Amino acid sequence: MSEPETPKAPAPEAPAGGLGDAPMRAAVWSVFLCGLCFAVIAAAVVDFRTALSVLAGGLIATANLMVFARVGQAILSGKERAAPWAAIAFVKLTLLFGGVWILLKSGYVTGIPLAAGYAALPFGIVIGTLLGPKPPEDLGDGRGRP
Repeated sequence: MSEPETPKAPAPEAPAGGLGDAPMRAAVWSVFLCGLCFAVIAAAVVDFRTALSVLAGGLIATANLMVFARVGQAILSGKERAAPWAAIAFVKLTLLFGGVWILLKSGYVTGIPLAAGYAALPFGIVIGTLLGPKPPEDLGDGRGRP
């Protein structure tokens, strides 16, 4: 004889237009804070212009992850049509490359420090994943762990 199945509470959904669940928000905040830390270190070790370049890279990394999170949430939710979000993803990529090119050509930032600031993306994602809130376990049926 099997035990009666107890109903599971549905997992809390991310707010509409938000960045997704708590782990994604933690990753975004971690990327931002890593970029900020890298910029402070650059200001202390090198100079102010280098720190501005590093900060620009960190802000670009944060914005990139924020848009990626929103596009990924919209496409994977299945509640909205994916075609407009695919176009937004293409525009994001175009703006990313074009914006970096314009920043570099303007002479306000330099390449290596900009890339060092953009390195906040993988560092922040790892830190946010390891130290942030854990996602609810899901077995694929949307109900969580039995």
